[in-house]
Amino acid sequence: MPEVNTPRLPALRQLVFLAEDLDATLEAAERELGLRPPGVRDAEGMAKLGFVHEVRTIENTFCEFTAPLAPDTMPGKLVARRGDIGYMVVVQVADIDDTVRRAAAIGLAPVFTEPYEGHTITQWHPRAFGTLAEFDQIRPADTWHMAPQIYAHRNTDVVHDVTAVQIAVGDPAHVATTWSTVLGLDAPAGATTLDLSGRRVSFVPVGVDARQGLITVDLPAADPAEAGRISRISGVDFRLV
Repeated sequence: MPEVNTPRLPALRQLVFLAEDLDATLEAAERELGLRPPGVRDAEGMAKLGFVHEVRTIENTFCEFTAPLAPDTMPGKLVARRGDIGYMVVVQVADIDDTVRRAAAIGLAPVFTEPYEGHTITQWHPRAFGTLAEFDQIRPADTWHMAPQIYAHRNTDVVHDVTAVQIAVGDPAHVATTWSTVLGLDAPAGATTLDLSGRRVSFVPVGVDARQGLITVDLPAADPAEAGRISRISGVDFRLV
């Protein structure tokens, strides 16, 4: 397997996007971000949840693009209601049992817990976290889901690994506190930006466009002349910095 850097934990590792048309979204990711095929798919596993999908690898962070398998599925109904959206933020944690215990202390519990390829996946309700959140313990820690295939086609020709995301919520300070408590982060009172191993997760008020949840992703431009370019893909602004 290609060399993988063991992240300091907790670490922001993957972002998930939901759109009506998977092929069009993948084409935009290729054109605007250089995330070229082939990607990696778990067609059978995702079909059970009502999705089609593909994961594209940058270097040590990942963008998973999804679409409804059919209009009458849960994701189909969500897209019909909200349009293309940033769907989920995935964080790798050192010990999922500790994460769940910290959450329980403030009255929260995962809505979904499942083993996957020897790892442990937990998902958490957007009502508490501002977006669907997934906190995963990976064994061993220096790999990721669907390895080694996931690392076979890294591409940093246009962008490098994700450095920051913004999540639009009704009460940024409160949601940031929830994240910091559950993840065991030492964040000052009232903070609205958290540092996850050098990647920032910022909570911002819902803007005039009414978008909620994951709304922006920052990625360093491989070509400094490209810095400042913004591309909207799956309802999310990808900003080259």
